[in-house]
Amino acid sequence: MAKFKKHSNVLLTAAALVCSMTIAGCSDSGSPSATSTPDESKPGASPQTKTSAPVKLKLFMGNSGMAHPDGVNPSDNPYINLIKEKAGVDLELEVPGYQDFKTKYNLMLSSGSLPDLVHSWYPTEAYRTADQGGFIDLKKYYDQSEAVKKVITPEMMELAKSPSGHYYRIPMRNTSSPQGAGVAVRYDMLVKYNDGEYPESVDGWIEFMRKVHKAEPNALILSNRVANTDTALGFGGLPIFFWYGALPYDYRVQDGKVISNFMLPEYREAVQTMKMLYEEGILDKEFATNDNVKYGDKKRNRDVLFEYNQADQFIPTGQAKLPQEQHMEWQLSPALKQYPAVLKDPKYAQPYEGLPITDHGIYISSQSKHPDEAWKVIEALASEELHDMIFWGKEGEDYTVQGDKKVPIEGKGLSDKTQYYKLHLAILFGFSDRKDSSIAAAQQVMNKEEFDRRMEGLKTWEGYAKDKGRRLSHFAQLSDEANRKRGEANNFISQATFEAIMGRITMEQFDQKVAEFGNKYGFIYEEYTKYMNDHKDKLRGFGVKEVDW
Repeated sequence: MAKFKKHSNVLLTAAALVCSMTIAGCSDSGSPSATSTPDESKPGASPQTKTSAPVKLKLFMGNSGMAHPDGVNPSDNPYINLIKEKAGVDLELEVPGYQDFKTKYNLMLSSGSLPDLVHSWYPTEAYRTADQGGFIDLKKYYDQSEAVKKVITPEMMELAKSPSGHYYRIPMRNTSSPQGAGVAVRYDMLVKYNDGEYPESVDGWIEFMRKVHKAEPNALILSNRVANTDTALGFGGLPIFFWYGALPYDYRVQDGKVISNFMLPEYREAVQTMKMLYEEGILDKEFATNDNVKYGDKKRNRDVLFEYNQADQFIPTGQAKLPQEQHMEWQLSPALKQYPAVLKDPKYAQPYEGLPITDHGIYISSQSKHPDEAWKVIEALASEELHDMIFWGKEGEDYTVQGDKKVPIEGKGLSDKTQYYKLHLAILFGFSDRKDSSIAAAQQVMNKEEFDRRMEGLKTWEGYAKDKGRRLSHFAQLSDEANRKRGEANNFISQATFEAIMGRITMEQFDQKVAEFGNKYGFIYEEYTKYMNDHKDKLRGFGVKEVDW
């Protein structure tokens, strides 16, 4: 990791809250100078020099899977231009593709050369860089910014505080997000092959899969999307693990100890089940190599029937289905009524309740010569005008106002797929702030029965999540060594799991891999256990029920 030159204490404390791409109305509408020098005694104060050309700033950010359409310039479009106008700056964006983001993000951090602003959903790496002098503490900016406070509450700031006690990050809020996660299924295929009934056990689901596979041999019933080597099992590759209460890369609290799911008997049986489905041709033979594009294509064209995902990804929208998707209906599967005998307790196969913030956040570099102007970008990201532009569009073009209610114009706003990319700028508001406008648009165009089923599924998942409570890992503070090793540990899990499923190693050799994992990475979970036992009362107050499991 590159070391960063420390700025003066005055400047470090003057720039104290990090944000990625959060829009908020600027407190000063004047244009900043290209050669301005901030008054360091007043965080957020206007530059004390004559105005000239707008200050040039650079922002590195991810598109969060919402790529810009062909012909759209990330640094010059109606939404980013609103931010630039409100902040009074000339803002240049670097936006790597979703698949490449983490690699380029880590390379940027290790290079020691940072742009003015950085957005990321990997706070651990950002905090490590910040503690070495890479990002500034933003608390004083936050305390004097009514615009940002309207979006990000003091509680959210506390939750986003680094383990070292600093406010490097302005987090993304998550208060509008539907709670929960689980297995989504092609309901139209359930209607076709199972009279619209959800199977009640893993064996029942496997029987259903076999029935579809026999009728439609070309269907890729189970597939997978590889995000990166750290989390190579995702989406279509996770339903079986979820039903066994043993998601990869996750943990459970059992008998007062934190245990890696990878080391559980439930995980081993889930791997054996996946191996069986792979051998039968039900699991996609390319499950270990599909990138985002390939996985999306297979979902659309090869009848992938299942995926594990978060509830907020199933907010109904007014977007028209693609021609090849007209017959498809994705719905949220209820919990099993009968779990595998190996599962110690069904609560382990239920989703957690989320935090009021996500891992997304925006940071200001200590290398920035214009931290005040960088803060104005964050304020612009919090502005009501940006919120309306992102989630509703333009009045008269994308929506109308009837009384005190916004009414979407069919096919406009977020229902227009050419506008969907603007959601990636909701760095402060949270992507799920689209819920109201999306649901209003969905009610106009969606089949009523399909809409009702979706809304009922969201309600059901939320109930599961509230029963389980929040997860320990959102709050536990691990050592630098443990944080550094987590990605390596996840990669170990991916490789061993893939090899066992594909028959490249025997299950006995897989057992040896599990033992090796415990020797190499068991200390991570010992640290979780110690933190949990040392902070039980505090964690209970945060809604972490699993501390008593």
